[in-house]
Amino acid sequence: MTQRVLTEGHGTSALVGSGLQVNIHASGVPAPRPAADQPAATADRPSPVWNLRPRDPNFAGRGSELAELRTRLSSGGAAGVQAVHGLGGVGKTQLALEYAHRYRADYDVVWWISAEQSGAIGEQFSTLGTALGVLDAQVDSVIAQSKVKEYLRRRDRWLLIFDNAEKPDDLRPWLPDGAGHVLVTSRTTSWGQLARTLELDVLPRAEAVELLTLRLARISATEAGQLAEDLGDLPLALAQAASYLAEFGMSVTDYRQVLREETLAVLGEGQPAGYPHSLAAAATLSTTALSARDPAALAVLHLCAFLAPEPVPTDLVVTIARHADLQLEILAPLAQIIDKRLQRQRAISAVGASGLARVELGTITVHRLVQAIVRDQIDPAVAAELRVRIGAALSTVDPGNPRDTANWTQWSTILPHLLAADPARTDNPDLRLRARDAIVYLLCRGDSRPAQQLAENLYREWKKRHGPDHVDTLRAATELVWAYRNLGYLDRLRPLIDDTLTRQINILGRDHPDTLRTASDLAVVHGELGNYQRAREVDEDVYGRRVRVLGKDHPDTLTSAANLATTLDDAGQFDQALEVAEDAYRRLVRVLGEDHPDTLTSAMNLASALGRVGEFGRALVVAEDAYRRLVRVLGEDHPDTLTSASTLVGRFSDVGNSQRALEVAEDVYQRRAQVLGEDHPGTLLIMVVLAQLFAQRGQMLSARRLAESAHAKMRANLGGQHPDTKRARRTLDQIAAAMGGRRSTGKARRRR
Repeated sequence: MTQRVLTEGHGTSALVGSGLQVNIHASGVPAPRPAADQPAATADRPSPVWNLRPRDPNFAGRGSELAELRTRLSSGGAAGVQAVHGLGGVGKTQLALEYAHRYRADYDVVWWISAEQSGAIGEQFSTLGTALGVLDAQVDSVIAQSKVKEYLRRRDRWLLIFDNAEKPDDLRPWLPDGAGHVLVTSRTTSWGQLARTLELDVLPRAEAVELLTLRLARISATEAGQLAEDLGDLPLALAQAASYLAEFGMSVTDYRQVLREETLAVLGEGQPAGYPHSLAAAATLSTTALSARDPAALAVLHLCAFLAPEPVPTDLVVTIARHADLQLEILAPLAQIIDKRLQRQRAISAVGASGLARVELGTITVHRLVQAIVRDQIDPAVAAELRVRIGAALSTVDPGNPRDTANWTQWSTILPHLLAADPARTDNPDLRLRARDAIVYLLCRGDSRPAQQLAENLYREWKKRHGPDHVDTLRAATELVWAYRNLGYLDRLRPLIDDTLTRQINILGRDHPDTLRTASDLAVVHGELGNYQRAREVDEDVYGRRVRVLGKDHPDTLTSAANLATTLDDAGQFDQALEVAEDAYRRLVRVLGEDHPDTLTSAMNLASALGRVGEFGRALVVAEDAYRRLVRVLGEDHPDTLTSASTLVGRFSDVGNSQRALEVAEDVYQRRAQVLGEDHPGTLLIMVVLAQLFAQRGQMLSARRLAESAHAKMRANLGGQHPDTKRARRTLDQIAAAMGGRRSTGKARRRR
């Protein structure tokens, strides 16, 4: 039974393979070629029949894919057709060519057939038949098909490569039975009834860097990584860029700049050997063909070109198309099918079949370079209008409260496309509001650094476009404060928060919800800076105002109550702190539920308060339960989970379980250092606690090393008078003494 493998290669021209010359003996068997790539004949076998072009000497990566192909082809039995599919330019033809060269010693017949035009297969079969000696001269395709298939059916050690086939039905008549191998490349994914599939994606970053460094001797690994990022790790684009840089001597920096400014032009240059077209030319040919074949599919592609190069849910395409004015000429073909599910899906599938996108269950993904090429094909005025309408449509897509974990899946789907709409420069207030919610989502999810970058960008641009007193500018500032606090950038906090709060009081008044959020932030900042008395005063004021303005059970009011419990504890008012903490926790359970992150943070604060008044057993029970829930809801590496784990260390120490306290502290230290950095205040604080635990066990050298490092960094970052710095100093001075000062390694404060 024939073993057939299907790969989807970048479409190679009809001249590749079939256009190479084969020298024929009188017997009809081709003579060995002198080229280095020509496999040599063995003493007991005829000279091999071979028409492949030379392999790419700079082929890189794809080791796992090649191994998988080899395993499938060598498995024996009825392996069926094996399909490897992917985007145009992803290197499918190159994979097939490399496979043939790498394993050529295992074949007596290797024949490349350009299958893009199914009508040309017969002529190439006839040429193969002549090379095999089963035909005396060129004959019609029916005879060639019969003779060649009969010859191969009775033999093994042969490999047929059908390059760039479009449909399974085009190949069925030409596939021989027998023990040989058939390798097919195709842009389409509709081989399910004929093939097992193996998807070929863009290169992993390391392999993309390897490809560039092989082709460009003087490029550094850093430059290669940056260029690979810009090119989306697409093999054709990487090879094309390397070809251009090698030919014209342009620097990588200049090429990346031109790529951003003139994408279509630069991707039309530097066609690499072995590829029939540049990426720009190939994409242009495909979009032209798609326009003629299915205008609605082209309209889908136009929409996706202005979204992110991430999976776009079909429902989102529908939402945007319905909201955008379908009377726009560029979108008009969608108007007739947008509400017809089958026709709409057929149009989406057509984009995938063209090699311009990756279509999977419920989503369509267009590579960033293809997006750029498609955008450049659109009149600038039309493109600008389309951007506006897509942004307006995205502003109507509400994934829900970004603080609610139940909505995070929807937020993760919409976020990249929301950012692709460039909310920093939009005039749409609803899109700005959605972008600000996106910052909150990132912060709640624990992605503080991306949140900081987004918040800084929005704050800077909105301040420039709308002024420092605009409500959206001020809201972006409050989210930026939150990000700075999470990242431990304490030196950036006070100037920003003081300026923002002053402006909000003057413009919105002291009781406006936005003003109260910033005031709550100010209390958190005072606490982080060790100004515990001032933090308590601000928290008490904010809590009182929120009770009056929002009510005692509003989530913001309950957040203030939980934060007030923390500042009361820091200020040494332990009994009052416990009373407030217990009341806040009970209310949060009732209002938000037991598993809401705010509730669980409040539970950890309650555990700290219980520990302060000597209720160690109850404190440990509460802390362990809250920690388990946080791991389940947020994951082990979320900053809130790490803070709760730090609190748990203190609770284990309180009950005398020093071994468990040490185990948790060591784990928290490693995770904090990895997630937040070695210099983050939370990392430094757990270092001090870990030093104390080592000292209790007599591991004095390790204890001293940790305490000295933490103290030096705290002194530099927080100042010598900060309570945490003083605690580190005490630990250094009394390294063998019992744990002192603040037992908790940092209480969790919910901002706002």
